[in-house]
Amino acid sequence: MPAGVVGSVRSLERDSQACTFARAGDNVAVSLQGIDAGHVIAGGVLCHPEFPVSVARYLELKVLVLDVTTPILIGSQLEFHIHHAKEAARVARILSLLDSKTGKVTKKKPRCLTAKQSAVVEVALLGPVCVEEFSSCKGLGRVFLRALGRTIAVGIVTRIIEEQD
Repeated sequence: MPAGVVGSVRSLERDSQACTFARAGDNVAVSLQGIDAGHVIAGGVLCHPEFPVSVARYLELKVLVLDVTTPILIGSQLEFHIHHAKEAARVARILSLLDSKTGKVTKKKPRCLTAKQSAVVEVALLGPVCVEEFSSCKGLGRVFLRALGRTIAVGIVTRIIEEQD
C-alpha cells in the first residue's frame, strides 16, 4: 500500500535468521513475490488483502503547536510526516482551538495558530499516504508537521476524510 498491489511473502528473516513470524520492533528482511520493486516505497505498508490499511489524502488532525516564530495559517505549506512517509501538505481548515488541559473547544474557526496552542485542523496532502485513526492504530496515527526544516507541530489523526474535489 498505497499502490494497492497484491503479492505474497516468499520469505522472512529476523536478524539474518529465517523465521515464520515477526513482532513489532523486530528488524526484518522481507522477500516479496508478485510485487515490482518500483511499488515498494518508504511509508508503504504490507497488509492482508482482506484487512487493508486506509489510504488517504485528506485528514483531520488534533495537533499541539510547538515553539514557532510565524503563525500557522489556512493555506500554510507544510511537510507532513507519518511513520516513514513524508508528503507535501497544506492546512485546509483550522476547525477549533482546544484548551490544553481539558481538551475542550475554546474557540471555533480561529484565524491562525501560534506557539503552544492545541487545535483541530484539516490538512490536504499532495499524494496519498497509508494512515489509520490514532484510536484504532497508534503507530499509523501519529503525525508531525514540519516547515523550513523545523518541526512546528505534533499530533494524532482523529478522522480520515473522504476525498474532496
